[in-house]
Amino acid sequence: MALALVAGLLAGSGAEAGERRGRLGTAVLRLIDADVSERATGALAMLGVTAVPSETASTLHLDSNVGEGNQFFASQLGGAFTISDGFPLYLEGFVGYSRYDPVFVFSDGTSRSRLPTKWTTVGAEGGIGWDFHLTDTLVFRPIVNVALGHVESDASLLGRIVNRRYGLDLKFLEDGRLTAGGFGGSLMLDYEYHSDAYDADVELRYTHLHLEPIAGSKAIDASSTAATLGTWSRLRVPTGVEMFGGPLRAVFEASGSWLPGDQGEVLQTRWLAQAGLGIEFDTEKTWVPLSRVRIVARQTIGRNLTGYSLGLSASF
Repeated sequence: MALALVAGLLAGSGAEAGERRGRLGTAVLRLIDADVSERATGALAMLGVTAVPSETASTLHLDSNVGEGNQFFASQLGGAFTISDGFPLYLEGFVGYSRYDPVFVFSDGTSRSRLPTKWTTVGAEGGIGWDFHLTDTLVFRPIVNVALGHVESDASLLGRIVNRRYGLDLKFLEDGRLTAGGFGGSLMLDYEYHSDAYDADVELRYTHLHLEPIAGSKAIDASSTAATLGTWSRLRVPTGVEMFGGPLRAVFEASGSWLPGDQGEVLQTRWLAQAGLGIEFDTEKTWVPLSRVRIVARQTIGRNLTGYSLGLSASF
């Protein structure tokens, strides 16, 4: 069974959109360049990033390169395994945490003010599937997935202040919390080759989840689709060096994702590419109750963003 730290989330809003106005003295204050409903829906969409499992297990930080930009940080802990060759039932489970910071910009015509509205999300995903062996090294795996998450805004107090002081009815910030549930499925091709010279793993996976609020603020009324088509590969090569009584292996990773769902809208990119470099060593001869530990640093790029991540994985 593999454990891993990885990335994502999803939130929605109702009536506010486009430009909002309030008065500060005689100045007219405008909320510019922001669809409030779209921003709140974006917070819900981040649940999809958290809920969709990824072999690129890591804690992820992303920065937008356009406009005022959004900040996004996410971490995920999860595991997946097949029970046995004789009973190839596949099980997976992931829990995740994320911080999403859409920035609203106010202007009185001469100057601008930034209003960060951080959203915190926790989510969980579970999956059950079955392995169909096409060859000795290639497996086809259909999976049924369910997801549950909670999203809450730090700006509930800030929303009340803005409402009272500027007359901007940002109700979704004042009551900014909801619980969302989802269901869907995945299709996966999994190739694994192991030898004394090197180990190679390649996966191709499509995941589709539909998420909707099931409890929380009445000001938030939205749904979201989390869809990801991704390919991932890992090469492990012995270095000739020993660590903890076993071989130290160099780890090389490469992956790419296409994001046709709402995550792509929020991240402002329909694709992500990632490259990783790390080490892997055995711990069976130590007191640690694990068989293998892997540490990988990764660089992520997209159309309008860059990011970095650090992954720690362990096998029993």
